[in-house]
Amino acid sequence: MADEIESLVEAHGVRRGMSFKETGHTPRQMRNVRHREISEHGTVIPEVYATPDLLAALTRVAGEPVLPCPYEPERYVITELEQSGDTHGWHWDDYSFALVWVVACPPAEHGGFVQCVPRTYWNKQDPQLHRQFIAQPIHSFELRPGDLYLMRTDTTLHRVYPLSRGRRLIINMGYASRADLHKPISHETMDGLWHGSREEQAGQTV
Repeated sequence: MADEIESLVEAHGVRRGMSFKETGHTPRQMRNVRHREISEHGTVIPEVYATPDLLAALTRVAGEPVLPCPYEPERYVITELEQSGDTHGWHWDDYSFALVWVVACPPAEHGGFVQCVPRTYWNKQDPQLHRQFIAQPIHSFELRPGDLYLMRTDTTLHRVYPLSRGRRLIINMGYASRADLHKPISHETMDGLWHGSREEQAGQTV
């Protein structure tokens, strides 16, 4: 898995810098590889994503069925933070679950650790991030290469603390709950962040 992620980000990674009004104009500064390129050029990742054993394990941890994401661009995305200031800023995900595989991560004193605010609600028209921080505590988690974590991402506001040194490389695998299959879901931030061309340059605000 790690070898394939490394080779894909080297061959197909695209540098992006954006912010989104749906999450209070929080920044995204990173390099990524989209689902399309992973599916076309990867073998291990597409095979592992929906294996029955993995889905069964995630279901046991979550306490409810964990299902492949119906919206293919959110199934898996590689993200690399490589420059000082790189971050995946505060946001929620459209679907219920994310399984994150950590390939590389610096010590916590150099950033790159995860912060989250559970039991929060995403209003895309008025996210009120500061009110979320006041209402609920912010939890922080240090990560090491080889770690995996499962997060409830539709009701957990979360971010990656900005990098100051080193490198953070992960693949995010998105999954759905049964409830996700029966509710309207728009994809503004996902489409804006991941769907640019290879020539896309940093600095765009959506």
